[in-house]
Amino acid sequence: MAELSIKKKKPKILHPFLVAVFPVLIIYSQNIGRVNFEELILPIALVLVFSIGLFYILKIILKNPYKSALIVTVILIFLFSYGHIYYLLNDVSIGGEDLGRNRYLIPAFGIGLVVSIFFIIRTKRVFDNATSIFNVIGAVFIMVAISNVALVGAEISECEKCANQELFYERKDFSKYFEPHKFVLNDNPPNVYYLILDEYARSDSLLEFHDFDNSEFVNFLQDKGFHVAENNFTNYPMSVQAIPATMNMNYINFLANEIGTEVRNYKPLNEKDYGLYPNNMVIKNFKEMGYKIITFNTFALHLHENPLSDQSFCHRTAFVLDNRLFDVLTRTSIFGYFVERWAEGELRQVTVCTLDKFGESYDVFEEPVFIWAHVMLPHPPWIFGPNGEEITPGKPLLITDNPEFRDSGWDVKRQYIQQVQFANKKTTEIVEKILENDSNSIIIIQGDHGTAWDVNWFEPQKEDALQRMKNFDAIYFPDIEKRDLLKDDRTLVNTFRTVFNAYFNSQYEILDDKMYWSYNQKPYTFDEVTNHLIAD
Repeated sequence: MAELSIKKKKPKILHPFLVAVFPVLIIYSQNIGRVNFEELILPIALVLVFSIGLFYILKIILKNPYKSALIVTVILIFLFSYGHIYYLLNDVSIGGEDLGRNRYLIPAFGIGLVVSIFFIIRTKRVFDNATSIFNVIGAVFIMVAISNVALVGAEISECEKCANQELFYERKDFSKYFEPHKFVLNDNPPNVYYLILDEYARSDSLLEFHDFDNSEFVNFLQDKGFHVAENNFTNYPMSVQAIPATMNMNYINFLANEIGTEVRNYKPLNEKDYGLYPNNMVIKNFKEMGYKIITFNTFALHLHENPLSDQSFCHRTAFVLDNRLFDVLTRTSIFGYFVERWAEGELRQVTVCTLDKFGESYDVFEEPVFIWAHVMLPHPPWIFGPNGEEITPGKPLLITDNPEFRDSGWDVKRQYIQQVQFANKKTTEIVEKILENDSNSIIIIQGDHGTAWDVNWFEPQKEDALQRMKNFDAIYFPDIEKRDLLKDDRTLVNTFRTVFNAYFNSQYEILDDKMYWSYNQKPYTFDEVTNHLIAD
């Protein structure tokens, strides 16, 4: 009887494309609410184009689709696992040598990749069975990423409206929470300068937690006529909350009901067209009075021109890394070192540009101006020495940008103080320039919050709240008799209420000072800590 032959069905090649999409999905699943759902499109498209293109190029060269696919998968694994290995080894040392350094890891990964590709090319195996196995592994990877998204959904499922707000937030009108006011301008309305120095702590906090005496800078401001508060606080522990509260002159606790306490979607706060950060009542009030608005786009590379601005300086043109998912993807890849250095250069450039131009922008318009800048100093990344020297951070920006993960073998407190010193140096120049050329102006210099060394974000003690909520606060009124309105016991939410009452004849109520705690994962959960901060 003739022997029957059964032709084995060839497996389909899927694993390179599944592996390519996996890191994008897993990063998105870990940042739901902080990035827009539509931001998935660009990074997925780019990694798929790269993977498909490389696959077909190798297929033409090797004449073997299975080997070509396996090489693509191996390359992707080496590319996108690098950053995670780097973070794991960042503080691991052997014989005094830190293993988590690019000088060691890049050559090791390069050798490993070359050896793997050489083995795949030289072996006589067909890799059809391996293709089936890798297809399954790739599918499992995708299921893990999707499961992470489902877990986030499960976390917020108890809140009826939270899931929709988390993934598909639609713009809401919050105007009912902000009362309208009338203003009266005199014949020579003052220009108003507002400089936010991110994470600049109060002087007593600098002394307690950093052993740094800031009296030289404080004395300089006081000699110039500034009122530097000594017992002030921020109202919220994170910039994304504190600044919207300041710029809307009101507490933002209504977001707990409007959005949901379990939601992590930051759009209501910082969406560039309608979030409470850019689309705020302070700017609207000044525009109503005929002021021109000048801004400096330094808060983040992903926030572009404020839609209410009349003139914007120091902003950069759009770039592919403005997509936050793709930005994180590249930073955790083997190219992360080069992306980090590029990002540091960009941040240095816009920071120095802002500090140089801030005090000389008053004459751009004939009308009075409100000039607003939010500078990432002394907030990390650690990229400046005390005189503006270029410093390379001791830890990746992805970690130092997150206030909950800042422990490092680097002397970060020393570097923080060096950036305080640089901020002092540039702010001194700004103040002298403004008072020389525009002495009738109002100048506000504030930190949005304090530092967070060893702070327990999830179960804060009194010391944690005190450290984080003590912010720097200095205000200059050109009229000496009006400086009595500036009190030592104040919080940020009343800053512009005081300004508008003093100089524009408004009748804003000065709100009771209250402070609330929350953290990144729950930006709309507000736990009052006022009693921990204000002594009886």
